[in-house]
Amino acid sequence: MPQQLISETQVKNALQIDSFRNITKSRIMEFASLIPNMDKDVAMAIINQFPAYASAATDMVVQFKEMCDSALKDNKESSKEAIEAYRKILDDLGELLKKDEISPEERASITENMIAIADKISAKDTENKEFLDKVIKHCAHIVTAALILGSVILGVNAKGAKIPFLKK
Repeated sequence: MPQQLISETQVKNALQIDSFRNITKSRIMEFASLIPNMDKDVAMAIINQFPAYASAATDMVVQFKEMCDSALKDNKESSKEAIEAYRKILDDLGELLKKDEISPEERASITENMIAIADKISAKDTENKEFLDKVIKHCAHIVTAALILGSVILGVNAKGAKIPFLKK
C-alpha cells in the first residue's frame, strides 16, 4: 500500500526540494505522479504555489499553435509561388505549340516538357500534402501531451497507468 502524503513537507521531502516555487520541469513530472498518493487539499495547495507553471503550459500550447499556423501559412505561400512558376512555364510552352512553323519533333519535345512540368506540379502537391500531414500530427501530439499533463496535474488517474509509489 502506498504511503499517503498528508503534508506539504512530506511532498517536498519525497521530491527532495526546498520550495515549490522553484520546482524544475523534471520534478513537476515526479510531483504529478505523486498526486494520487496525496491528500486532495494538500495537492491543491501545492499546485497553487506554482501557478506560473499552468500559465507557462498555456503559453507553450499557444506558441506551438502559432508556430503551426506560421508553418502552414509559409508552406501555402511557398507552394503557391512554385505552382505559379510552373504554370507560367506551361503557358509559355502552350504558346509555342500554337505556332504553325514548328516541326513535329519540336512539338513532341514541347509536349514532353509540358508533361514533365505537370509531373513537377503533382510532386509539389504531394510534397505539400505530406508536409501538412506532418504539421497536423506534430501539433496533435503537442496538444495531446498538454492535455495528458493537465489531467495528471489535476489528479486524473489514467486507466492502466503505473503510478510510482513512495517507500515507507
